[in-house]
Amino acid sequence: MTSTRPIENKTESTAEDVLVTGSLWRAIWTMSWPLMLTTISSSLVGLADVLISRQLGSAAQAAVGVSEQILFMFMVFIMATGVGTTALVARAAGAKETEEVNKATGQSLALSISMGLLLTVLCLSLSGLLITNGDNAPEVAHNATQYLGIYAFVLIPFSLNVIINSAFRAIGRAKMPLIVILISTVITIAGDYLTVIGNWPVPGLGIRGIAFSGVTGSCIASLVAVTLLLRSPLKACIKSIFPLSKTYALRILKVGIPSALNRLSWSLSVFVLFAILRHCDNATAALASWTIGMRVEALIFMPLFALSMAVASIVGQNLGAKKIERAVQAGWQVTFIGLGMMVILASALFFGSDFLAHRMSADPITIDYTRSYLRTNAFSEPFLALAMVLSGALQGAGDTRTPMWITIVTNWFLRLPLAWFLAITLHHGPSGAWVAMASSICMNGILTTIWYRSRRWLTTTV
Repeated sequence: MTSTRPIENKTESTAEDVLVTGSLWRAIWTMSWPLMLTTISSSLVGLADVLISRQLGSAAQAAVGVSEQILFMFMVFIMATGVGTTALVARAAGAKETEEVNKATGQSLALSISMGLLLTVLCLSLSGLLITNGDNAPEVAHNATQYLGIYAFVLIPFSLNVIINSAFRAIGRAKMPLIVILISTVITIAGDYLTVIGNWPVPGLGIRGIAFSGVTGSCIASLVAVTLLLRSPLKACIKSIFPLSKTYALRILKVGIPSALNRLSWSLSVFVLFAILRHCDNATAALASWTIGMRVEALIFMPLFALSMAVASIVGQNLGAKKIERAVQAGWQVTFIGLGMMVILASALFFGSDFLAHRMSADPITIDYTRSYLRTNAFSEPFLALAMVLSGALQGAGDTRTPMWITIVTNWFLRLPLAWFLAITLHHGPSGAWVAMASSICMNGILTTIWYRSRRWLTTTV
């Protein structure tokens, strides 16, 4: 029989109860500000990678983007397990089912660690083929092979960090992931500068130094995450790691697999976009500008990830506590916050595009393409807020299938055909691809909003 005892003692229970009782604005603030700092910190790593790789040339910048996109294809399965963890743990926490909280967390750890080991082997085995088939320029492919041959090992500590941080967020402990990510960020960025700029500890590491720094930062962060877990209300989850239960694995994967397919669909569509950019003039500059643009834009939309994760926990806990209207209202309130933020930040992105492009590259063509990327995508940022925040609310409810189908339709049936038509058929080059990207984001936001308003997602079971 499932326990109904509070997650730990009275004081700790009160800390988590803020998500299901009292002011909804307070609940949003409690979850949002630590996650905001967490996601901004994460985006700084990507930005630092691009800035440091600039010292090695446009081919190295493009290689970082290509390599991390390949790695993302493997990461999505671990991240999807984290989505399932959040949905199950948040529901159980809202219902005050302590044993269910610990069981779901422990089983998620077992599933994720197994995935991390398997995916590392697969990534190392397939990376060469994926890089070659990406139709990359020879210098880009060479750099990407060096980078990914080392950075693939990040999947192992990544598997631990994702699940532990997801479980912390699900029970309302948003400060814990912040500590873990800050440690990873500081170590990784410091390592980037030391290995590439400082030529330490071994001269001439180049792009391999950036990869080594990322793996080291993630490994140390995972040790910190495990330490925090063993000192938290979730410490009893360790007893539930093994053996892996088929029932729990299926429950986690039921929520997680559509999320994985969602992200995988997006990731694969990026490879098609890469191929389109390769058919443009100055292909290396086009790929480098995409890499730079995504990293700069990440500083803008990373706060949306924070709001998305925050609302997932709030919605999940309130549904577990049978507070349906509070759950629905939470989604709208967080969305309004996201819209307000994105209108302001998108304006800054548009008017600061020239300055940012010159800061991120020394190549005139790359600068021109980057400026175009930033200005075009600035118009789609408010719609991105709708898509990301409301998708987070749907994930908290366990509805990951609808966002998956919306992403598939908007990417594969709108973005890519339109990108080819504008960039290649009409000869607009990379700027045509940027217009297609912005158009698909706008449509994604509109469709997600329509589905959320329908409230049909409230019938989802986890």
